[in-house]
Amino acid sequence: MRLPAPRGHMSSALVAALRLPPPPRPALLVSGGTRDAWQDDDLQLSLWICYELRTSGFDDAAAGWDEHPALTQFHAALEARWEEALRSLTEATSPAALSAEGLAELRKHHAFWQPRREMRSVLRDLHGDAYGTRSERTHSVLFSVTLRDLVPAAGVDEMPAPTLALVNALALFGQHRRLVGALVGFLTAVDTIGGDPFAQLLPVQCPPEDVRLGFTACHELHARLTQHVQSSLLAGRTSLRGRWMAPQPRVNVGC
Repeated sequence: MRLPAPRGHMSSALVAALRLPPPPRPALLVSGGTRDAWQDDDLQLSLWICYELRTSGFDDAAAGWDEHPALTQFHAALEARWEEALRSLTEATSPAALSAEGLAELRKHHAFWQPRREMRSVLRDLHGDAYGTRSERTHSVLFSVTLRDLVPAAGVDEMPAPTLALVNALALFGQHRRLVGALVGFLTAVDTIGGDPFAQLLPVQCPPEDVRLGFTACHELHARLTQHVQSSLLAGRTSLRGRWMAPQPRVNVGC
């Protein structure tokens, strides 16, 4: 996989930096942004690149970046902004009532962000160990399976910020042990919106407020995604980036 096309100042600087060997002092700065975090294409793409670099990597990224202190600091600052935004979410958005065409569009987004079935075996290792010592192997495997492999029909360049927001919320909760309760809540919410049932495999001794964080984040971000899909179709375009719907044939009713 190659690095995606940038969508703003942060992702432009990040992509340009990753294509060259790390300099002594890379200039990677996190901007405040002018849009809500879940709609901020620049923020969401930059976060996704940082997560993907640590899991699958990129064919055109120079060696030495995955553990570089400057990139680690940049990623941590992005995560701090994203986590703050997630903690401010409330379930205030009603999912859009999508037509058959809308549901077909939504499935393209689901194919990108929903957790893979392989996570089940990893979550069995976590059962009853929400606050115990997690092995490095389990932690690394858990992190790797929180990110879906991309399918050729729908790559990251076609995914809008609302879809990347769901990927990045799952990656944030899956990467950090302190957020395992939020991971529990997020995966439980996935089940309620039509994904695979994870709840029975998860540890249960997590603080309710942590579980609520993940559950609320998944439900609210998904509801906003359905609204994005609906508004895109009403505007005569698909909900994916860079695509427009095929024009409907006109019928000449004039004389």
